[in-house]
Amino acid sequence: MSEQRTKQEWIESAAVLKAERFEVAGALFDVQPEQLLGKDEVNKRLDDYLGLDTASAVKSKAKITPVSVMETKKEGTANVD
Repeated sequence: MSEQRTKQEWIESAAVLKAERFEVAGALFDVQPEQLLGKDEVNKRLDDYLGLDTASAVKSKAKITPVSVMETKKEGTANVD
């Protein structure tokens, strides 16, 4: 079982999770201040908050098609003022 910490303790130790403090705070926004959470739970909430679902990340990478700089320059843009 992983170490249990409060919301504030997890925010202050964001580096342990390889995240920024504001990211951890956002991921734990609905957690009560005195509620204890383990590292696995915090990591899951952080992944969900950041949209890091590994299964969908692998699928989305397969759909990405590189576009060359020359192709984007050919299309041009209309000036809309």
